[in-house]
Amino acid sequence: MEYIGKRISVKKKEDHEISIVILSSQDKIKNILLFAWFFAWTVSGIIVFTSYFTINDNNTKIAIIVWLGFWAYFEFKAFKAFTWRKFGVERIKLKEGKLFYKRDVAGRGKIKVYDFNFMKDLKVVEPKENSFIENVNNSYWVIAGEKISFDYYGKEIKIGIQLEKADADELIKVIKKKMSYKS
Repeated sequence: MEYIGKRISVKKKEDHEISIVILSSQDKIKNILLFAWFFAWTVSGIIVFTSYFTINDNNTKIAIIVWLGFWAYFEFKAFKAFTWRKFGVERIKLKEGKLFYKRDVAGRGKIKVYDFNFMKDLKVVEPKENSFIENVNNSYWVIAGEKISFDYYGKEIKIGIQLEKADADELIKVIKKKMSYKS
């Protein structure tokens, strides 16, 4: 087994299969802060929800329902981010002329299959200078910021969540070599 940076492991098997595992970046202090925020957000939602039943004013009840809608959305997003950081990995298998990709969270996730023959323009995603969205996507609190992309039937597919540029470059070399891709 070989390693690319701190988060990527590459295992080559005898039957010409390559397994790649990309760990989610884990920072213990940020995980504690993310859990604390998630816990506080959950408690605040429960408090607001229980107060709904003690209020008699209909306008206030409507405002609480709207607030709970937003609360539920961000509760879901925070839960997903926390479980991704705690249990998430990206799994890539290169075999039989195909790339198998799975965002695995504690053993769960859907495998997506991409045929090498239809994968075009495999490259590192270039960051946009001073972009607010780029900064948000690279933050610890979201599951985004993929660093590798390719065209598949006209659709841009992205993998490699928040990889360092040097690690993404090395990973592309491994994938291109397996694809017998000439750059």
